[in-house]
Amino acid sequence: RIDWLIATMALFNLSALIFILFLSFAHGFTTVPSFTTRSWTTRSKHISNFNNLNYHGSFAPAKKAVTTATTSSSLAALPISSTISTVDISRTIVGLFLAQKISNSGYKKQSLSKSGAVSAFLVASLSLATSFRNGLTLLAFYWTSSKLTRVGSKIKGKLEEGHTEGGERGASQVFACSLIAVLCACLRRIVVGADGPLLSSSLLGDQLTLAYVAFFACCAGDTWASELGVLSKSKPRLIIKPWKQVPPGTNGGISLVGLAASAAGGTLMGLIHGLLVPGGIASFLPFNLTTMLGSISSASFKTEVLILSLVGFIGGFGGSLLDSLLGATIQVTYYDTEEEKIVKRASPTATKVGGLAFLSNEMVNVVSTAMSALIAALTARSLLSIMI
Repeated sequence: RIDWLIATMALFNLSALIFILFLSFAHGFTTVPSFTTRSWTTRSKHISNFNNLNYHGSFAPAKKAVTTATTSSSLAALPISSTISTVDISRTIVGLFLAQKISNSGYKKQSLSKSGAVSAFLVASLSLATSFRNGLTLLAFYWTSSKLTRVGSKIKGKLEEGHTEGGERGASQVFACSLIAVLCACLRRIVVGADGPLLSSSLLGDQLTLAYVAFFACCAGDTWASELGVLSKSKPRLIIKPWKQVPPGTNGGISLVGLAASAAGGTLMGLIHGLLVPGGIASFLPFNLTTMLGSISSASFKTEVLILSLVGFIGGFGGSLLDSLLGATIQVTYYDTEEEKIVKRASPTATKVGGLAFLSNEMVNVVSTAMSALIAALTARSLLSIMI
């Protein structure tokens, strides 16, 4: 019931506020970090030529092989950011109430089940607590996915078993499409510090930022491809056998519409994350407001948007292909010849059209998004070297 849902969220709100106040008194308050043009220029000096980025601190990969002992001491020296600013507190409070409102709305509109609403509230609250752009990127994914689920819902209901108009998502679906990214955001805030532009903190900070973007780019790419690709007028083709046409909704089936949608969804996630970088929008404000709010240079802002949009494009398009590859091989698909739709289980009228009964749809999503985030993190240094 909605009353039970509201009571649960209210209790979490109260607990979170008490915890914030406790940390505030324990560690003290700090002022808002400023990403001024000057500081950006100073930090940019750590970028060397010939595709070799140099970061301060223990995050930078060594130029030569290092011993296990050295690596262990470097990991032990990771700085833990324990200070809390007034912006952190206000953002967390706003995030709690915003997450509550959105999850309640999703539950009422049947885009979220009861467990899905509670899960969405938790991940949205945590994302917004780490930074506004992290939270808004997550919410952008959720909002666009919910809207696209309703597009052509009657047609989708005829093609896929269990499809509902609101596309009601449960806790497993919510966590599969958010939990890893939220953990990356929390790790960045705790270990590295406040969210900021690329190259403004450490290699680890940039790796976690790119992982966060790649994760939601993969999620958006797969969701957009699934929701729009199934409506394509041409039959999809199996990714491991491009010459074979398969019924719409088949795991591992791809179409031009779906591929275009996956690229667009991933790019949008990267674009949103880039536009919302702290100090980015402020760079276009009048001088006096820029001085008060703190900003990065216009050129740095454009570079941030370009890099994250590119990561989003690759994560959306590539992640969708990876998801389709996994779906075609280790996720089983059944087609009911009597009802003429994709079903979840075998029956006397349902035949197997591809894949092995190894992973569920949620587990395939977890694997593809995790791999996308991991690849983005591991290639962060090389990508930034090329783009800067």
